[in-house]
Amino acid sequence: MQLEVDTSTPTVAKVSFNVPADEFDQSVKDGLRHVSQNMRMKGFRPGKVPLAVLEKQFGEGVRKEVKESFLQRAYGQALEEHELKPIAHPRLAAEDMELSDDGSFVVEFEVALRPQIELPDYRSLTIASELEPVMDEQVQTTIDEIRQQQSTPEPAGDEGIDESGFVIADLNFEHEGTSVFDREGMRLNGGSVPPGVEAEAFADALKGAKGGDRFELTMTLPDFLENEDVRGKEGMCIVTVKEAMNLVPPTDEALFEVLGDEVNDLDQLKAFVTLRLGESAQQREDNRLETALLDMVLQKCDFDLPESMLAQQTEARLNQIAQQMESEGKSEEEIEASKEAQRESSQEDAAKGMRALFVVETIGEKEELLVTNEDLDAELETIAARNQSTLEEVKEYYTQNNLGQQLAIEILEKKVRRFLRESADIQTPG
Repeated sequence: MQLEVDTSTPTVAKVSFNVPADEFDQSVKDGLRHVSQNMRMKGFRPGKVPLAVLEKQFGEGVRKEVKESFLQRAYGQALEEHELKPIAHPRLAAEDMELSDDGSFVVEFEVALRPQIELPDYRSLTIASELEPVMDEQVQTTIDEIRQQQSTPEPAGDEGIDESGFVIADLNFEHEGTSVFDREGMRLNGGSVPPGVEAEAFADALKGAKGGDRFELTMTLPDFLENEDVRGKEGMCIVTVKEAMNLVPPTDEALFEVLGDEVNDLDQLKAFVTLRLGESAQQREDNRLETALLDMVLQKCDFDLPESMLAQQTEARLNQIAQQMESEGKSEEEIEASKEAQRESSQEDAAKGMRALFVVETIGEKEELLVTNEDLDAELETIAARNQSTLEEVKEYYTQNNLGQQLAIEILEKKVRRFLRESADIQTPG
């Protein structure tokens, strides 16, 4: 077999090989003889079946196997001799490859290569911290929100609902005295404004509302109504209050009990909230720093991308747009027009994502940031907890959808981002 590899293009290796007819025929004969050694045929002793008989029954299958064998040999030899780093195994279908007129097996194929990246100095990058201290006002606002979340509804009484209260009411839209929409038992407050009703007028009408109240507001009838003839026309929104409820915040003791053993008084509550706000702020700042540091590295990396892979990634993004528009009932003409309008931006987004991927992989290799089975299991456990599922269910989902490699890449990116941050020179204000 004669093999040639052209690596003049940084992102693609062009591999060609030629198996002379006599060498190919000999390989087929050897394959047929191997078949003969492992079979029994009436009228012939094992290993003594004539080649012509074997050819008639097994020739096509053996030729396919021989082609596949030469393809794999050529691919493996090209990788070893030229130290190629492919992005993925090329898709080669041996059954579709015909022999030349002289009986030789001549094949050419391309191997998409990982770009050759010269990394800049990515250790000890200098970046300013934007982390701000937790303020007393933030702490008090959060405590108020916790109280609000833990509040319990109680009948509003004769004074009606306050600003935090709500009503259970029947809602009816009318057009010229005819009902065009109605719902019973809806929970409404000053912020849950029916579509088409002026927000300020609705909030004013709800102030002090009590059970049995009824009020009417002019409105523009919304587009979701079944009766298309009344959509967009002036109508009336009628609210009939069945129950009026106020939200009563918990006592300090009840709130402390909800938050657990860490909180027994107001000082501990403030300390608890301050700690949690600080952790949340630090997490956001860490994420911002990691994104900024990775962008700094990417801006200093200039390398070519494999055109075939870029085209595939671009089409994948455009197909997602098409699927979304199709689910929204858009026409084929609208979908195609939108795809063409967004092709350039989709290609830019795909290129940005690919550059980040290759840089992350290169840093990961250089720093030996390996993704272990323990890493994969821990990430899957986190996903399972977040989705209130079992680890076995999540593993099955990722296996069935072939998402293992994608998950490994995501974990590697997290490791590289954390490495950049932890090795950076982060300067604090003042």
